[in-house]
Amino acid sequence: MIETDWMTGPPHGFAEIQRQELNRLFGRAVGIRLFFVPIVMTLAIALAWTDPRPWRTWLVGVVAVLAFAFFAVEAVRARRLGIERLSIWLNLGVAALGTACIALGTGGLGSPVVFVLPVLAITFGFFLEPPAIFALTGFQVLTAAGFALLGLASGTPVALPALGQASRLSVLVDWGIVTFLLVGGAGLGRVIRKTFDGMVRRALTAQEDSLRAWQEREAELSALSAEIAHELKNPLASVKGLAALLAPAVADPRSAERLSVLRREVDRLQSILDEFLNFSRPLVPLALGSADVGAIAREVAMLHEGMARDRGVEVEVHGGGRARCDPRKVKQVLINLVQNALDASPPGNLVLIEVQDGAETARLSVLDRGPGLDPALSGRVFEPGVTTKAGGSGLGLTVARTIARQHGGELRLAPREGGGLRAELSLPSGAATGVAA
Repeated sequence: MIETDWMTGPPHGFAEIQRQELNRLFGRAVGIRLFFVPIVMTLAIALAWTDPRPWRTWLVGVVAVLAFAFFAVEAVRARRLGIERLSIWLNLGVAALGTACIALGTGGLGSPVVFVLPVLAITFGFFLEPPAIFALTGFQVLTAAGFALLGLASGTPVALPALGQASRLSVLVDWGIVTFLLVGGAGLGRVIRKTFDGMVRRALTAQEDSLRAWQEREAELSALSAEIAHELKNPLASVKGLAALLAPAVADPRSAERLSVLRREVDRLQSILDEFLNFSRPLVPLALGSADVGAIAREVAMLHEGMARDRGVEVEVHGGGRARCDPRKVKQVLINLVQNALDASPPGNLVLIEVQDGAETARLSVLDRGPGLDPALSGRVFEPGVTTKAGGSGLGLTVARTIARQHGGELRLAPREGGGLRAELSLPSGAATGVAA
């Protein structure tokens, strides 16, 4: 059974995209209108000038000046601030009133300007909703009826002498045609609007279906990749264990060195697989609570004392504070950032971990004096697989930022004043509430 749009409801984002596209179309119409309004107004004033009675010229002239000024102001405002629903209603309402006044001053139902009214009715049907369509189209129908009554009245000053005096039959015929065109134009505009909405709806539905299929495929591939990575860890652990058992029995120095290289390569492969598993598996729920991030930073610094000493670098922690976070996950992020800083720091330098407490946000910054962020990678550094390390997986920063955002925070990299890199992790402060797990 095929479900219709009214049964299934609009797809996600339909109302917002519909509004944006309608505003874009109306904005273009506002700009185009500025070219045609002066031409129509000039012709209307010239037509009114053929009558020696000055009221026509005054009416048409004043309405022309006011309408053009209004439309010019609206065009500027639309360019600067955009177009809202009330602005569309106001513009079309002014257009309906101004056109009715111009038609009155140029012959009523016999005016050439009357043919503009059905065009406006089409725009009413397209850009407005039913209540506003009924109101403005009803105003036009009443205006046409008023012109017909004036045309049927004897001695009326509305008809232009230059256009001739129409008979009562022709007035009734003209009124019937104009009324039909007005109602039909509004209906045509509504049909076009429904067609437009249907196109947007079908495009969004197709996009959602495509995205859903892609997400399902991605989930399958991620699950398969995670399973493969997990299965590879067990053989690697066996290889590493066997290499450790063989090492004491190997007397040849070259063979011992080869076993050492083998064990280091197994360690590197296990590290890459761990990062891949962190990246591929779904984010687990956070165990949120108020944690001492200063203590976490000092613990991470202690863990890296040996690595820092081997590289001739020192690690220090300044400051303290609390954040609402999962300590295990924050520790994971800090380990990644500190290891990156140690890899980048030349011997004799300092890796600094700054902890700053704030009313709403706690910040943990890792600062080094390395070469800094490569400008060629500045916009892609958080993408999976992007790395400057020869043996890196390119997943560490991706996972770290994902964890930061899962907390409602953010991870940013920026040049450090005086050279080097500043990696800043922001988290909700310990006093903040409402962070979703």
